[in-house]
Amino acid sequence: MKSIRLCLLLLLSVAFITSCKKAVPKQTKYIPKNAIFVATINTKSLQSKLAKNQATIENIVKSMSGSDTTISKGKQEWEDIKNSGVDLDENIYVAVVNKGGGMSTGGGTVVTSVIGGLKDAGKLEAYIKKKDPTSEVRKEKDYSYATVKGDNMVAWGKDVIIMMSYQKSFSPNDMQYDSATGSFNMGTPPNATNNMKSEMETNFNLKEDQSVASIPEFRDLMQEKSDASMWVNSSASMGDLPLPLPRLKELFSNSFTAAKINFEDGKITMNSKSYYSKELRDIIKKYSGPTADLALVENYPSDNINGFGVFSFNPAMINELVKYLEVGGMIDGYLTKMMGSNYTLQDALKAIKGDFAVVVSDLKTQPLADSLRGMPMNSMPSFKMIVNIPVGDKVQMSRLMDKLVEMQMLVKNNNQYVLSPNMQRMGYQAVVDDKNLFIASDQAVLDQYKSKSKKANLNNDVMNDFKNKSGVGYVNIESILNGMSPTGNTPGNDVLRKAKETFKDIKVYTDNFNGKFVEGYGELRFKNEKENSLTSLLGFIETASKNVKTNSRIMPGASDDLQIDSSIMPRPPAR
Repeated sequence: MKSIRLCLLLLLSVAFITSCKKAVPKQTKYIPKNAIFVATINTKSLQSKLAKNQATIENIVKSMSGSDTTISKGKQEWEDIKNSGVDLDENIYVAVVNKGGGMSTGGGTVVTSVIGGLKDAGKLEAYIKKKDPTSEVRKEKDYSYATVKGDNMVAWGKDVIIMMSYQKSFSPNDMQYDSATGSFNMGTPPNATNNMKSEMETNFNLKEDQSVASIPEFRDLMQEKSDASMWVNSSASMGDLPLPLPRLKELFSNSFTAAKINFEDGKITMNSKSYYSKELRDIIKKYSGPTADLALVENYPSDNINGFGVFSFNPAMINELVKYLEVGGMIDGYLTKMMGSNYTLQDALKAIKGDFAVVVSDLKTQPLADSLRGMPMNSMPSFKMIVNIPVGDKVQMSRLMDKLVEMQMLVKNNNQYVLSPNMQRMGYQAVVDDKNLFIASDQAVLDQYKSKSKKANLNNDVMNDFKNKSGVGYVNIESILNGMSPTGNTPGNDVLRKAKETFKDIKVYTDNFNGKFVEGYGELRFKNEKENSLTSLLGFIETASKNVKTNSRIMPGASDDLQIDSSIMPRPPAR
């Protein structure tokens, strides 16, 4: 009886543990655990939003493809897609994996995969054959596959389809000039087809603990409802960097950022959570707490602020990170040699308080001088700017500034340090006193900012959202676009005009570490607050695509690399 009760208890425990484990979509089980990036597209949700707003996606596909595809043909291709056997009610996933260090090493390769659901393999084979009659379907034990249009591969199993492509890292030697189109091609990596076949084989046979579906934070992300999501694996990214820091990978192990994206009326929102390794969590927690000092932007002397960024941190955290990475001795040795006396990173970090602010305003474009006519651009931007870094320890800041005086980069006037006459020829101003280190675009902006004679024209709603945040950023897209003047009678003017009608601003901020993760928020706002942001965005893309197509007629080959094959583009639901 005891053994029976023990077996029943064991079975109940297994059942309970299994039920508590969050389910994930089946497609994610085909994504390697070391993927550095995974994007999720909720096709069902996006299609409903497009249908609700009656977006004409066929026009956009027509423009982006660079073809003369008519509306009726676009609708026919949508019918083909619907009958292709692909499950359009299932999420689509885009995964990126670095091979051999990826782009960062100069010799690696990036593998990009698109994973979706499959309803009917027979219909899919017929669709592939229709779009590429030269393709040949080959059968394996667990899946079938076909090479499509030379350098892409499509594979499918019982209920999943994977489309894969290879891209090797850029090298000037890889550039191949195509005289027929007048453009440069990157070329195809050697053995790309064989490598993709090997990758497909691996992905179709991934064990659960080898897939991204085994990561608890990823499973949490998959439970949250959203129109789209993004997953960034910092662990895999740091592991690929060619840096001689043995503890770097350990420090960033199990470090991920998970974000969900929603297309709402008048805005696109993004909520993120950043997770860290135990070692990095301990360091961040130890030095967490400072919040952005918004007063650093409130006295900026302009009614036309284009954007600003403010953040705050404890400088001692940098020294802690350096110590953990075991490179403190090397850095201290370099600083001592530079300063000519015993000097450490800890001394240097004491010079700053840990607050930072940058403000940019009054951006506008100005015609080029006659001597510069004939350049690719007919105008150059001008703007005003200030950077404010509050001083921490005055003695340590003075030690650093005295060294710059010795190097003839600064001169000392009473209790202030300013740029030397030679450095001032660069057009910027820099002043360091007992309280602040300033960098300014011109003396007038600096003097007005320091005197606090004028208050900045800031959006109160935005500033209220920024209170008690560790870092904030704001970009007034509307003011930037208004400062850009049309150039002659060019197709680009249509894009500028449409952008002015479409975009309003961007705001982002992050909270302090809460013991588990760091939360962040971002918002792209549109001028039309009553229209769904996806419709507004696609309307702008349509105009921009038409401009690319027009430019390609003027300069053949200019848009070859930007064209999109309309046969593989998703379409909206039938109306």
